Amino acid sequence: MPSWEQDIVQALENLGGVASYDDIYSEVSKLRSDLPKTWKAVIRRRIQDLSSDSDGFKNGQDLFYSVNGLGAGMWGLRNKLSYTPKAADLPAGTKEPEREYTTTYRVLRDTNLARKLKLLHNNSCQICGLQIQLSNDKLYSEAHHIIPLGAPHNGSDTPENIIVLCPNHHVMCDYGAIELTLKEIKQVSAHRISQKSIDYHNKVIREAEL
Repeated sequence: MPSWEQDIVQALENLGGVASYDDIYSEVSKLRSDLPKTWKAVIRRRIQDLSSDSDGFKNGQDLFYSVNGLGAGMWGLRNKLSYTPKAADLPAGTKEPEREYTTTYRVLRDTNLARKLKLLHNNSCQICGLQIQLSNDKLYSEAHHIIPLGAPHNGSDTPENIIVLCPNHHVMCDYGAIELTLKEIKQVSAHRISQKSIDYHNKVIREAEL
């Protein structure tokens, strides 16, 4: 019989690599028939035992990562996070944002958080829904900080200030060429964009002289 961690990995694979506890429970229940009374607690414990994001990490296999921080109840497969294509403007990736001054205020970044959010949305643009299929069968998207990082905007590197976009809509947002409304942005329960960021984009970025 497969181990609990094998069933959890398979469940997450079936769910696209990222899922809530409830979805993981549902998927594991399809894989394993002999469920003990405390099976949900066992799943939670095994996920935390095998995640370096958790205080309960046993310093062994690091199979899972917390999507939005501990307590949010969203987990992903770390190996899928590792294979998420990096942003084209920063092929090597980076742990810390670096600034490159061009004709706009675009910041080069491919932070761990941004890559998690891209995977959470299955690399689909939150405005138009486009998924870009690469030649290696991987999907590509870009993460945009709605309130730009660094002076003079000083936006935060937090989920509430990040939107996953296709390259076209990324450029449009960078230049303030499009108005944003929460009603028209495709969101998921584990990632909610703040109205504050939307208002800043519409009132400040769209009014900026480039």
